[in-house]
Amino acid sequence: MPFNSATGTFAEGLLAPRRSDATPWLTWYSQSGERIELSGKVFDNWVAKSANLLGESFDLEQESLIVLDLPSHWKSLVLGLAVLHHGATLLDADDDQAANATLWITQDPNDQRIPGSSEILAVNPAAMALSFGADLGPVAEDYNANVRTYGDQFYPSAVSGETTALRNSAGNALSLAELFAPEVNALGTILVRADIPVLQLLPYAVAQWKSGDSIVLVEAQMEVSDRLRQGEKISHDYVPAV
Repeated sequence: MPFNSATGTFAEGLLAPRRSDATPWLTWYSQSGERIELSGKVFDNWVAKSANLLGESFDLEQESLIVLDLPSHWKSLVLGLAVLHHGATLLDADDDQAANATLWITQDPNDQRIPGSSEILAVNPAAMALSFGADLGPVAEDYNANVRTYGDQFYPSAVSGETTALRNSAGNALSLAELFAPEVNALGTILVRADIPVLQLLPYAVAQWKSGDSIVLVEAQMEVSDRLRQGEKISHDYVPAV
């Protein structure tokens, strides 16, 4: 599906070509020993379920402001693309517009920074967590408990490519057209350390996925062994720009 710089379904254009693909799209390693492999098909399924949850529970629409206050993780990448399916704008928690966000997606639903006007989606990153498993506070929705109940397919509406896709506290902003436009060389299977903010990682991940690459995301501070590198057939290490 071609990428349209004027109007289009941008996340759909990324995901659709590998929707039936059984090869790895994203593999997650945690310090606790979790290894979660998501094929293109499975990753797309998680994005679709998450996008349906966001639309039905929170009425996301184009240019809604959404704080994604999660570390780099397979679930935060899923949720980032699910938000972009709606043409909403991703912010980090330190953005000067965070107080105006309609929704905070967070590990800490009782965070005092969350304004009273925002709805809250609570996320437990643990792969096998069937519920948030902690105090949700008075208003938060439990992502873990509810996401599996939503549909496996999402049918996005076209949105303007000029819509701001994401903005981080460093002042860097990308429109949907800018986020999904880059053409980069394929690198194979890329090792990425999850010690950078998810809104910094997302543009890189989108570009490399678009080229056909697979990403192996390892939790911050985790030791990466030669055995892991050989087993995952790592061909490139991502080094963030300084």
